[in-house]
Order: sequence, then structure tokens, then C-alpha cells
Amino acid sequence: MTKEQKKAYQDVEVLKAILSKTLAGAKFRLDCGHHITFNHTLGNDITIYNGKKLKIICSQCGY
Repeated sequence: MTKEQKKAYQDVEVLKAILSKTLAGAKFRLDCGHHITFNHTLGNDITIYNGKKLKIICSQCGY
């Protein structure tokens, strides 16, 4: 990866801030059928499979 290509990527803290601000308290049903509430202490962890079509499942179903 060239230096110019590396500069195109933002820091993970930017992504965390976007997700926290946008999804705080939002509730979703995942592709696996389980549920998640973002920024909730007892909420499920998620796994996001990146590709042509995103697949979002809980960490329990990701094993």
C-alpha cells in the first residue's frame, strides 16, 4: 500500500464516533434473527461481514 493510499483511510475513532452518535439506543433485528440495542450494556456484540452485500449477525452465531 502506498503512502497516498494509506492517507485515504480515516482513524477507527472517527468510525466509533459516527456509530455512537448515529446508533445510540437504536434497536435492530440482525440477519441471524437475534436483536441488538446499540450502546446498551447488555446488548449483543455483532459481526459484520463486508462484501458485495453486508451480512450482520451476533457474535454467538458468528462462530
